[in-house]
Amino acid sequence: METMDTIIQFGQNDPGETLHAGAQRASRARRSVSPGTPLASAYVALQLFILVYWVRPTDWVPGMSHAPLAKITGILALLALLFSVRHIRGNFPREIFLLALLAGQLLLSAATSPVWKGGALQAALDFAKVPAIFLVMTLALNSQKRLQQVIFLQAGSIAVIAGVTIWKSHLLAGRLAGAVAGAFSDPNDLALTIVISLPLALALTLLSRNWFWKIFWAASIVAMSMAILLTGSRGGYLALAAAAVAGLWEFAVRGRRGYLVALALLGAAILWQVSGGMVAGRMQGIVTPDESVQQRQQLFWRSLEVTREHPLFGVGAGNFEQISGNWHVTHNSYTQMSSEGGVPALVLYLMILGCGFRNLRAAKRLAREHGESSVVARALLASLAAYLAGSAFLSMAYEFFPYLLVAYTTALAGLARHSTAIHKKDALAEKSARSAKPQTDPADLEMLWQAK
Repeated sequence: METMDTIIQFGQNDPGETLHAGAQRASRARRSVSPGTPLASAYVALQLFILVYWVRPTDWVPGMSHAPLAKITGILALLALLFSVRHIRGNFPREIFLLALLAGQLLLSAATSPVWKGGALQAALDFAKVPAIFLVMTLALNSQKRLQQVIFLQAGSIAVIAGVTIWKSHLLAGRLAGAVAGAFSDPNDLALTIVISLPLALALTLLSRNWFWKIFWAASIVAMSMAILLTGSRGGYLALAAAAVAGLWEFAVRGRRGYLVALALLGAAILWQVSGGMVAGRMQGIVTPDESVQQRQQLFWRSLEVTREHPLFGVGAGNFEQISGNWHVTHNSYTQMSSEGGVPALVLYLMILGCGFRNLRAAKRLAREHGESSVVARALLASLAAYLAGSAFLSMAYEFFPYLLVAYTTALAGLARHSTAIHKKDALAEKSARSAKPQTDPADLEMLWQAK
């Protein structure tokens, strides 16, 4: 029927207008073949991995502590990607190669470790999962909807964890800690995990069209902010400050949402009062260094000393603790990489994080007219800024979540480039249609009849 309509229009209307209409229909056809359709099984498995990684059921569900759910879901996602390899188009992003080089560098550091080769090898093999999951994410998150759904899973999971943690009020030396054992039991780890997800919750608040979700995400931001303050994590506070500065600059100043500044100031004043002096007391320890701060300083200088002694390959992933002098990690992700993986590992690590900012700069430039992509890019910028600040006080270089943030930026930049390419093709088709000669080509009529 549509072909018959085209033939009638071709015979009756101005050919330039008909060609223009055909170009519009072709554009709609390209959009209807959504880039999110392929790799569906890989995307479903990726969702399961993201859910398992952030919710961490093995930490709180009885009987599941020994179940390697993250490993199982990660392998399923990789297998699903391999079975769908025919749908993969284009080149792999630069970050994949940098991650592969970093994994290789850590394997070399394990082989040359002067401390414990076996432990370093195990840590390096664990890190080798990161490039695989990164590859699945950058390829499977091939639509704006998919990207936002995965961000929804992360922000929603952390918001629930923050709420449950406040409700349970499990204190560790007067500081709020995770309600259950596991990765979120330490106040410092818990604080940074929540901080990097906070800007994502803000983005979802702005993007939600349903008032229920707007209220949910607004309440989540309050709960997450409160949980961060109650952890008493100084690194978490600095990460929160970095996220606030970057977020207000991106959303309030450049995004022209001035009301966010007033809301942020009001919220900060209320949370300061509710925290009961926790923030002031903890930050005082930086001005007048307490025992914890002094110990962190000693570990920092010791990690630099180890870097100087083993600049090429370090002492092997996870081995700094054994030669630190007090069986502590570096408490600094940057010197963790340099002391355990060598200076080349640190350079690769910084390059990967730098790719995240480069991707966001490209995404914001290409998506200036597309509101959703712009909001997500601004939120991810604030999350990355928070990680850069907070990871200077925690050893997080081998964890998944900094690389998950970079993977989001890679997917977002790819979507922005794809959208820009489509708009350019549409513009060229429209320009070609307008410049077409005003005469009907019998060959075109014959082709359309044959198509019918």
